[in-house]
Amino acid sequence: MNSPPPPSHLILNKEAFRKKVERLHNLPTLPQLMKKFTKMAEDTSTSIASFGEEICKDQVLTSKLLRLVNSAFYGFPGRISTVTHALILLGIDAIKGLIVTTSVFDNLTPEAYPLWRHSILVSLACRKICEMLSIADIEEITVAGLLHDIGKVVIILEAPDEYHQVLKHASQTKTPLWKTEHELLGFDHAALGKWLCQQWKLPDKLSLPIGYHHEPEKAVSYPLRSSIITISNLIVNGMGESLVKGIPLENIPECVAGQLSLQEHHLEKLVERIEPEMEALKDMGPLDLK
Repeated sequence: MNSPPPPSHLILNKEAFRKKVERLHNLPTLPQLMKKFTKMAEDTSTSIASFGEEICKDQVLTSKLLRLVNSAFYGFPGRISTVTHALILLGIDAIKGLIVTTSVFDNLTPEAYPLWRHSILVSLACRKICEMLSIADIEEITVAGLLHDIGKVVIILEAPDEYHQVLKHASQTKTPLWKTEHELLGFDHAALGKWLCQQWKLPDKLSLPIGYHHEPEKAVSYPLRSSIITISNLIVNGMGESLVKGIPLENIPECVAGQLSLQEHHLEKLVERIEPEMEALKDMGPLDLK
């Protein structure tokens, strides 16, 4: 079968789409909360309890956040009953990332649940790599892994018809999805994810690794974090948990191999640890986390 010809023009108006995303109707409280958090953080006297009180003003968000931190995904030995307790265990920046996660992923339709499962598994791989190599800031890197495809989620939510064309074209041409996005949309989900995180006042240590997880060689800041997300993403894709099936796997970039001294036995151990989680998540969606 002959490959379909490449499209002759973009299928989405980039500026119109950005304006639409800026008015995200699904996330009415998120930007305001992130701005408030940033302002509070500028005051060194702000207590952890004060951050917790601010989150608790939104009862729905509080419920979602506690559901996530008490899920098997985190596996804490005792139940976390308050947002303040979660802040102490995970840190403010990690909690900010989880707020974005719970606010966005719960809006996915069942058709897009594979993307949620992929994100959970990439996050898990990030955690395991940090543990294996004794890398610090494990919670922040884990949350960045969870959010690495947040741009993809937002495109699916706000431009589902156009993104269906992107998925179809990537599958037909056997082209990596992020490259197909550039071809058809004029931008990729990683760049959109970085921009969204910046709009939502997430710190650079989360937004930049998200933005460069397909091009880690461009990550001047936080290159180690970018490398961890990149290889975690490649591992999970290699295990068959991706949004588009049948696309050839990309090679591990040299800069990633240089940043991380992962040997073959490390990769084998990672796969062994992720496989049971993949099976457990097989028929689950974001609302099924218990």
